[in-house]
Amino acid sequence: MLPVLLLLLLVLASPGSPAASAGVTARTLSPCYSADLSPTPERLVSAVGCTVLLTVPLPNATKVVFWEYKTDSQEGVIVSYAFNRPANTSRSYENRTKFNETDFSLQMVLQQGDDGLYRFRSESEATGWFQLRVVEPLSEPEIVGNSSVKAGGSTKLVCNVLGGKADLYRWKKNGELLLGSDHIQFVDNTTTLCIVKASMNDSGYYACVVRNEVSQNETSFLLHVQNAANVVLPMTLVCVFVGSLAGVFVWCRSRDRPCRNGCR
Repeated sequence: MLPVLLLLLLVLASPGSPAASAGVTARTLSPCYSADLSPTPERLVSAVGCTVLLTVPLPNATKVVFWEYKTDSQEGVIVSYAFNRPANTSRSYENRTKFNETDFSLQMVLQQGDDGLYRFRSESEATGWFQLRVVEPLSEPEIVGNSSVKAGGSTKLVCNVLGGKADLYRWKKNGELLLGSDHIQFVDNTTTLCIVKASMNDSGYYACVVRNEVSQNETSFLLHVQNAANVVLPMTLVCVFVGSLAGVFVWCRSRDRPCRNGCR
């Protein structure tokens, strides 16, 4: 057992195999989008355009330190620093990172493509990989649909998000959360609201609420349900035969065509 322990110590102490040190700590600097109010020790969710601060405990005596990254497509060095020399920053991180030569912390303005793993390394030790998830904040959604529908007919409202990817869609009417039923139907992963056989009570303000890990947004839409009572217009035809009133015929037509049920 003793030879094995000695061999393990030698491997950890060798320059090519840095020992694991305390982990990276990360937080999103205010003000910014962030739904992750209590990041875990190994993961942080932040938004495109935010600034994150990565910190580590001061390493043991060392002459060179590195901040490194790893994504699905590539890996490399963000910044390297040798004492008494200016820090060397990778071109793709220039003008959006700030390295502190005193405590070795790193500030970074996030952009798309920064989703990945990060760690701090010195000559003799390295942290574990820290996961940074970078999410695009949501734009204000838009609701597409007819603003007017006749009672008894069906209509649909479609919620579109032009910027960012929504993880959750919810619909409200006059501030109250809508629940699904035979009358109120949600389709296409709740991006579409269908109102089947609309009644006058369905008039009101409808809001689409969208959310992802770093942002929430909503927009509203006024729907007016018109009274669809059929209006009958009489048409009178008088037939005269040999100067006397032979008969009166009344023809009627409906203004409205029958409406189809369902959301199309």
